[in-house]
Amino acid sequence: MTLLTNWFTHEARFDALLHPYRVRADRIMVGMNAFLLLVCILLAPLYGTWLSVLLVGLPTLLLAVLLMRLYPGELVTRLYMGAAFMVFTGLIIHQNAGDIEAHFSAFGLIGVLLYYRDWRTIIMATVVIYLHHLILGYAQTIGVPVYVFDSDAFWLLFVVHVAYFLPFIAMMTYLSIWLRREGYEDQHVMAIAQDIMQGNLISDRQLPMDQQQAPLIHSVLMMKNRLLDLLRVMPVPAAVIRIDNETLVNINEAWERKMGSLPVGAKVRDSLICSVPGTWEDLLTALHASPDKLLDKHEISLRYPDGSEAICEVSLILHEESHPVMAILTLEDITQRRQTEQTMHRLAFHDMLTDLANRTHLLHHLEDALAHWRESGRGVAVLMMDLDGFKPINDRHGHDAGDEVLRIIGKRLRQIKRENDLIARLGGDEFVVVLNHCADHAQAQSMAERVLASITAPMALEVTTQEKISVEVGVSIGIAHVADGAASIDELLKQADIALYQAKQAGKRRAVSYRPE
Repeated sequence: MTLLTNWFTHEARFDALLHPYRVRADRIMVGMNAFLLLVCILLAPLYGTWLSVLLVGLPTLLLAVLLMRLYPGELVTRLYMGAAFMVFTGLIIHQNAGDIEAHFSAFGLIGVLLYYRDWRTIIMATVVIYLHHLILGYAQTIGVPVYVFDSDAFWLLFVVHVAYFLPFIAMMTYLSIWLRREGYEDQHVMAIAQDIMQGNLISDRQLPMDQQQAPLIHSVLMMKNRLLDLLRVMPVPAAVIRIDNETLVNINEAWERKMGSLPVGAKVRDSLICSVPGTWEDLLTALHASPDKLLDKHEISLRYPDGSEAICEVSLILHEESHPVMAILTLEDITQRRQTEQTMHRLAFHDMLTDLANRTHLLHHLEDALAHWRESGRGVAVLMMDLDGFKPINDRHGHDAGDEVLRIIGKRLRQIKRENDLIARLGGDEFVVVLNHCADHAQAQSMAERVLASITAPMALEVTTQEKISVEVGVSIGIAHVADGAASIDELLKQADIALYQAKQAGKRRAVSYRPE
């Protein structure tokens, strides 16, 4: 008795686990009953069995529909569905005058097995078909026109059919026990796989431990845990986003640390992704416009709760094959990297003392300026400058004073330069001004005169906190213009250097233009 009680308790647990599966099976079985009723209706004109169809077939179908609606997935519904299947089997056997009873009974049992995978339903179907053969078959022998067997040897045929079907029924019962487990596993494997497809890696379905160890379920759960581990150890913030309602399905620990903790199901618009208005909309627009539905390292701006701003690289990939459509987003704060790149760029292209362009920057700029001159015909001039009287300031007041003089000169040159001009320090006390869009020597000479006036004005220096001094320096300027025939950067700078030498020779503190011989 204890063994039987344990068996039914075990079976009841599977009833709960397979309930959603069997609710769907109820609908399928009602459909099959409707199909069998249609077969009976089609056979009725051939055999004159309209009364049997109306009295047996139609009520059987209506009761099946009623039970499906009142008790979906319950044992009483399953037992009735198995019985109803066999009622239709018997009705069709009757309509065919008993010619196909064995084959159609087998068909009925297989159908019940496949749809319910429940040994109790198999037993119920078997009992019904045996009772059908016993009661109506015996009635046939005494003259009732029910047509179960195609012979009058009733008891022999009945025993043969029972013996014939017992091994088949045992096999169906055995298979139903094993197939119920597979049906349960299949159902949950599909559900877990759907969770994974939708990015839901956090919430777990409540499964008994022995069911979690079922090979197929265990494998899928292991895959899910590996994906979760991979997401967890990713060093950059990552999130799985449901596109239709714009909710966060999953986030990793890096996201919580960097972007703040948000509950699963929170709106994307509540996250820092939307701290700058329009950011999320711009990302979606760019994503949908991408042919491969992928954004790789797309730069956006964010604003953290403390008010600080950041530059981030966002990678976003759309999975349109999942339902609902999902997107995976990763985000990396590159603010420090950008600042480092800007610092490195400034170190590579600017003079550390004056923050003016250095020689490398000057050469790049001249290359672009000459290319533009060849294309558009707009002239370029170079003012090469060397300070006069700078060394005595260094000797008398020290290098700190000399450095301050160079910084002041850099500020004064920036104040008088035009928007498109470039100022560079070559080193020591040598400076260069590149005049873009300079028509001729006269325009260059005019700018040189402004430079002379600006640089030679007195400068106030703080040698110490108690001592302030005023110093003056002069400047000699050599002017070269592309109209003088310079074919390269080197030639243009050489011409300016020659003109500077001539300015020095002529008495310093003046500007001299290069003139071809």
